[in-house]
Amino acid sequence: KIPLIYTYLKNCGVLHMSNMYTWLETVLQQEYRFIRNIKRAENNTINVMENIHNNRRVIVKYITGDVPVYEHLINLQHDNLPIVYEVVSDNGKSIVVEEFIDGITVGEVLETGVYNDDGVYRVIKEVCEALYVLHGKGIIHRDIKPENIIIDRNGNVKLIDFNISRINMHKQDKDTVVLGTTGYASPEQYGISDTDRRSDIYSVGILINVMLTGDHPAKRMCTGRWQKIVNRCTRINPDERYHDIEELMKNIRLKTS
Repeated sequence: KIPLIYTYLKNCGVLHMSNMYTWLETVLQQEYRFIRNIKRAENNTINVMENIHNNRRVIVKYITGDVPVYEHLINLQHDNLPIVYEVVSDNGKSIVVEEFIDGITVGEVLETGVYNDDGVYRVIKEVCEALYVLHGKGIIHRDIKPENIIIDRNGNVKLIDFNISRINMHKQDKDTVVLGTTGYASPEQYGISDTDRRSDIYSVGILINVMLTGDHPAKRMCTGRWQKIVNRCTRINPDERYHDIEELMKNIRLKTS
């Protein structure tokens, strides 16, 4: 973790926002070594860095803009979510330090073949557990896809990447910015209406179908006990989908028992 004195000073209000940003930058430069870059884009850069004293690795994200979702997740510990250690923002830029997860993504698994029923159930069950926690905090993930799900070395399923997640405010008629991954993003993420927890349910349905068939349901629909679940998740009208993650989890247990 970042030294506790930093968190203490921040919580006490001793450090102003700009000082906090500089402080964290300095700690990362002096106490960590660069390992590799994971992503470099216009609005964000993601690096793996390693503590020079204990060799513990972390993910460091440099993001353009504020990151209120990460602030809501700081120090939350859950088996299916990465720990967010530190978050600072200043003048339209942010740094996020979070847990490094050593494992393989569902996307990498799918490069070798599709999942069987039991494998899908296990992964989707844990993704839903993560979403249950996020939705309970009013957070909509908005980018559920194979590349954002990691199975760590202990077999735990982790839902990652909250860069385009949002706090559901229930105040706007539609999303103002089109965000999400084509094929997995719900129709409302294209500005048709406001995204809510049912938007993530849509993406889970697409994910289930891709894990089973390797294809989007528009191209090839899965069969058997999962078909009704995928159909319900991916209705165009959000009102026709499962109402919430709890209802989806209940139906997954019923259909797969």
